[in-house]
Amino acid sequence: MASLDDVVDDLYGGTLDDFVARRDAAVRGAKAAKDKDTAARIASLRKPTVAAWAVNLLVRDDPSLADALRDLGEGMRDAERSLDGPALRELGTQRRALVSGLVARARRLAAAGGQKLSTAASQEVEQTLTAALADPRVADAVAAGTLTHGTEHVGFGSAAAAPDDDREALMPEAGSSASRSRSGGAGEAGGDGPRQGGRPGAAASSRARAGRGDDASDSSDDSSDGHSSDDAAGSSGARRTRSSSSGTSARAAAEERERARRAQEAERLRHRHEQAVAARVAAEADLDRARTRHEDVATAERAAVATLEDVEREQQDAYAAEEELVQALADVRRRLAEARAALPRADEALVAARTRARDQEKAVRAATRELDRATKAAERARHQEQRAVDALP
Repeated sequence: MASLDDVVDDLYGGTLDDFVARRDAAVRGAKAAKDKDTAARIASLRKPTVAAWAVNLLVRDDPSLADALRDLGEGMRDAERSLDGPALRELGTQRRALVSGLVARARRLAAAGGQKLSTAASQEVEQTLTAALADPRVADAVAAGTLTHGTEHVGFGSAAAAPDDDREALMPEAGSSASRSRSGGAGEAGGDGPRQGGRPGAAASSRARAGRGDDASDSSDDSSDGHSSDDAAGSSGARRTRSSSSGTSARAAAEERERARRAQEAERLRHRHEQAVAARVAAEADLDRARTRHEDVATAERAAVATLEDVEREQQDAYAAEEELVQALADVRRRLAEARAALPRADEALVAARTRARDQEKAVRAATRELDRATKAAERARHQEQRAVDALP
């Protein structure tokens, strides 16, 4: 039987349409293994919204995304704490470029997974990523790759932290070990304990101010001792104290400068990393748009080729039909010519036939008259014969 972590990873890393079916199958598997507790925990896993599922796809497709969100969010919070206007503007530009590129990639990944992100779902993805940049707890929840619904940061600027229950409300199951393992323990770093990353020069500056205070105190002591010429040894000790304090202050100042230089170098490197991440995301967004345009052009080209092939077939059919009609017309013309050539002979035959018919009609009439005369003569002969028979004794 698979562990709970494996089940969670499979459910939230798979397709959205069959989430419920796969969860029910995992529940049946746990029950078959007689692990009722695991079965109940699997049954409590919530199906993510389309937007949350798309965000899960993002962090699973690019494991470095979680660190990029945390770094950029931390940089914005540092800039807000130090009221660094230029840095805030530049980081805001990076944030917009990063979020825009990630939303475009989420659309592409969702389409590959059989889902089309609507305008509302795309806005929810954008709001969730923006909230992750503003709130480290939301960033941890996003990094887990098991969001069940989107979230939105409401307020001005960034948030230093959010309540634990807000973060866990985004997870499939409160306290899920799978969520903790995917986030890499980042949630522990964002706990309620004191922050360790304050402004690098604060403590050293305090120490330097303390050192300068010691110098002033020692100078006052030396002045008072100068009026007491009886204690030369005390004056010499005060001078040694001032020399030691000056050396300590110089070392503290040097250490402060070195820490400030290292902090500045680390900030510069982090800034370059954030710029590189933003540039990569922007380039990937441009690549996605170029791919989309290429796919659209390729689709249009295929449609044009198919239309051209259809037109060519229709043209060939039209040529074949024209050829058949031309041949039929030639045959009709040939037959018409033959008919026209035979027409005079037919006319002559018709005249001859009519003449013969008239002659035959005359002959019939003559024969009819002859028949009538013969009939009448025969009738008279029968009458004469009858009278002769009657006259016999």
